Amino acid sequence: MSLPLVTVVVPIFNQSRFVVETLDSLVHQSHTNLQIIVVDDGSSDSGAEIVLAKFGEKIELIRQKNLGPSSAINAGLRSARGDFIALNGGDDVSLSNRIALQLEIISATQHDIIFSKPLLINGDGQSIADKEFPVFFKDRKGSILQDLLLEGNFLCASSAMMHRDVIRKVGLFNAALIQLQDYEYWLRAAATGLSLAEIEPRIVKYRRHKTNLSGHDNGFASSAESLMIVKSILASTSPRAIRIAFPYIFEPTTDLDSPLTQLDRSIFLLAHPTKEIRMAGVEYAASLFTDQEFAKKAERVGFDVFKYSFNSSKS
Repeated sequence: MSLPLVTVVVPIFNQSRFVVETLDSLVHQSHTNLQIIVVDDGSSDSGAEIVLAKFGEKIELIRQKNLGPSSAINAGLRSARGDFIALNGGDDVSLSNRIALQLEIISATQHDIIFSKPLLINGDGQSIADKEFPVFFKDRKGSILQDLLLEGNFLCASSAMMHRDVIRKVGLFNAALIQLQDYEYWLRAAATGLSLAEIEPRIVKYRRHKTNLSGHDNGFASSAESLMIVKSILASTSPRAIRIAFPYIFEPTTDLDSPLTQLDRSIFLLAHPTKEIRMAGVEYAASLFTDQEFAKKAERVGFDVFKYSFNSSKS
């Protein structure tokens, strides 16, 4: 019986210092039926040439002008032939049993996408403590959709493996995003009703260094993308899925499929732990001050617009 083909998509951008170690970890996987696609996103270094010289026909190289990480991943997904697809950052390292272990788990469960918590390393490959980048190690409190919407991204993209069918159901990555493209994809997948899960053990080394994208001073860009993503998910996800994930926020209804009202959206955004997103809720609520139906419903659910707006302006 032949082994399933697994496609591994590796986007690179000016990562010549690390890409050999990254690809070494993939070509030496214990699961050998692999299609390794390296997508060079308009790098100005010699990474693509190094890849070709070192790995030759062991990998497939796609070159494109610099269009961003989402576009690079999408180029790899379009060329993927595997029944399963894994992602791996151009500076991250997979343990030798990563693909075999994930393939065993995803084949034996009902999960559509699986992840693991990463091992953290620095630019020199030395281990660093989890506390140095705690975003991956938050305690889970609710459903995956609830936790992603409230807590932000805690799933390591370089540890992701998914069924090929996920691409048909969810689509490609959002090419307009440059910081939170993976976060938006996991949210879309969860909102579609797919099963996302973290598994043990840790099978990927995630590298933290000065030149990786997530290490830049990009707080404003991340905040702007986060607000856009949450508002988009709130608008596009089925009302039933949102109400089930957040039963304590919305007014009780016998019709879970009824569209979310402006009040519903306002209350959701105002209850969010992130200040920028709460302020969007203030904007929603302010537009409804003169709406009598809104005032009646707000009174019914004990919603005080002034109180919520004042509290939301606090950090």
